[in-house]
Amino acid sequence: MSESRSKFGTWLRRHSLTLVAALGGAAGVAYAVTAHKPAKAAATQQTRTMTSVSTPQIVQTPQPAGELPKDTVTDTVQIALLLDTSSSMDGLINQARSHLWNMVDQMGKMTRVVDGKQRGVKIQLALYEYGNDTLSSQTGYIRQVQAFTGDLDKVSEKLHALFTNGGSEYAGQAITVAIKDLQWSKDPSTMRFVFVAGNEGFDQGPVSAVEAMKAADKADINVQLILCGDKEETWSQAAKLAQSDLMTIDQNRVAQHIPAPQDDEILQLGSELNATYMAYGAEGQASMMRQKEADFSSAKLSKKVAVERAQLKSKKGYSNSNWDLVDATKDDGKFLETARDEQLPEAMRGKTLEEKKAMVAANAAKRADIQAKIAKLEAERTKFVEAERAKLADKDAPSLESELMKSTKKTASKKGYKF
Repeated sequence: MSESRSKFGTWLRRHSLTLVAALGGAAGVAYAVTAHKPAKAAATQQTRTMTSVSTPQIVQTPQPAGELPKDTVTDTVQIALLLDTSSSMDGLINQARSHLWNMVDQMGKMTRVVDGKQRGVKIQLALYEYGNDTLSSQTGYIRQVQAFTGDLDKVSEKLHALFTNGGSEYAGQAITVAIKDLQWSKDPSTMRFVFVAGNEGFDQGPVSAVEAMKAADKADINVQLILCGDKEETWSQAAKLAQSDLMTIDQNRVAQHIPAPQDDEILQLGSELNATYMAYGAEGQASMMRQKEADFSSAKLSKKVAVERAQLKSKKGYSNSNWDLVDATKDDGKFLETARDEQLPEAMRGKTLEEKKAMVAANAAKRADIQAKIAKLEAERTKFVEAERAKLADKDAPSLESELMKSTKKTASKKGYKF
């Protein structure tokens, strides 16, 4: 009899994995554990396993092999964009409008490792115009169009309202004004940039390039110059003072669009995302309208821009916690507990806290589902476009977007960031 039991035990050990698959779930796991332990330990483990079946427990999902845990802290990237809006600069403004979404999308991919955790970034943009004769001469023909904000739809709205006129371009003064007037982060880990784009001599106005770059260096702000046209000596000298490469672009060149089979579905899903937003607060409804207007403006520019906007809307870089309940509760799990009823959408007023949470959770789930679909289509689209681009002899020429990214990557890599 003991010999038979011994043979049976040997057979069980050999075929334990098969039995686990056949039994499934907790029963299979219980067998796999007990089959290779002494009888007393097996009995104890089986009792524990049976208890765990009757009382569900939260199990921590292990981090995929080779992937670092995500840090809850987010670094900040601040970018002040100074655009020459004098006559003949319409092409530059159109490039800024056209490249906004993809530029933020690319910058939003930056990560660095801090204390063994992978930390992402959030982008804040500020916008200035200079050189427009409709502006006051007392301010050096310089105007702050938008202070630092993460509201990309607001930046888009301001960009689309710009127009060109006249021209006294005081680039040096524009840099010092942006350094002085903007609320720059004091956090040493923040990356701070001033991007200046123009086409006339850099030595105009009361502030020299030497003074401008000295002010930037003191504030630990990286200045990048983008010349719209052929190289010009005063811009080259200013770039040396800024310790950066002078970038040159053809402001009138329009980025090439390669149609892809995924385009229409991405656009449709991008439109469907809007229905998952829940406007709150005094600016909620206006912000929701601004979102739709940004969709329309992007589509009017080109299908390429519209697709890039839809793709960005599916990512964390497009966050609207200042007016959308889904994003607000994602950032602050107790937001609904403190929000006043009059701040909330009419359909939520008078509801219990649990009912409000359920309504937000339902929209969050819808949004996550749509975003996942866009992400899948974007991966397929990227692969298709790269294959098509490889067939073309004509490569994209330097643009506002490509030069901004080139400079940002160079600076970011020095601080340990990767794309």
